[in-house]
Amino acid sequence: MFNKTKKLDKADLEEFREKEKLIKQHLAIAQALEMQKNTWLISKFSKYGLDGNKEWSFSLKTGEITEVKQPKKGGGE
Repeated sequence: MFNKTKKLDKADLEEFREKEKLIKQHLAIAQALEMQKNTWLISKFSKYGLDGNKEWSFSLKTGEITEVKQPKKGGGE
């Protein structure tokens, strides 16, 4: 069996490429902002007496900082 194939015209292909490029740029910006946020939070650990070896949850609503408890790995029989 043969697959039916179509091709975008040059104008539509260029517009499609530009939209894809914008999406990639926005993703890169979002990743950079996420990294800045994480770096900033880590810089606050000593101020609030947080252990950097533990995972913490930060509430944007209340400002509460809560340790994230990892589920214990069962040594089941």
